[in-house]
Amino acid sequence: MKKGLLALLLAVTLAAPVFAVEKGSMEIVPKVGYVIEPLLMEDYYGDYCGYKQESTFSLGADFYYYVMNNLGAGVGVNYVFDSKFKEDWDKQDSLGATNIYVAVKPVFELQENKFIDKIYFLGQLGYGMTRYENKEYFFSSKKYNENGLYWAIGAGVEKCNIVVELVYSVNYFEIEDWNESFTNRRTAINAGYKFSI
Repeated sequence: MKKGLLALLLAVTLAAPVFAVEKGSMEIVPKVGYVIEPLLMEDYYGDYCGYKQESTFSLGADFYYYVMNNLGAGVGVNYVFDSKFKEDWDKQDSLGATNIYVAVKPVFELQENKFIDKIYFLGQLGYGMTRYENKEYFFSSKKYNENGLYWAIGAGVEKCNIVVELVYSVNYFEIEDWNESFTNRRTAINAGYKFSI
């Protein structure tokens, strides 16, 4: 995946390093996403286990201010709907999250392209509030979860203000009185519409 993103970045940089958005521009981008089979990773003293979840949806919005001609900086929020686990021994528990973050968005305009106006990359870093409902231990995440770091990277395309993104994200959290730390890893396809302010 890293090699693919690097190759895409290199191709865009060599093909069309044109400033796409003027300094001082602002935009709001509401989005809906489809999360493809999230994965809960458990770290129990260095012993890692992975548990697949059902696919789910997300809602979010980003605000960007362009500090340079092709570089946006901003804030955002996304809500990942709870989804149940796919493990045979655990189909009743569910996991979701709400994330608040700061973001960067370098944008490149593609010259004379009939299908895509712009391509961009995303970096997000913030705080994730994880919701983990565990039926076996009768607890709700609101009381027992210790929320933590959230980060994401991705890339997107824009055509006539319609955006489509591919984003990989990770939430870190712990559960009170347990000796494990957890990460929830997600790959999402987002679609939205850019409103210029």
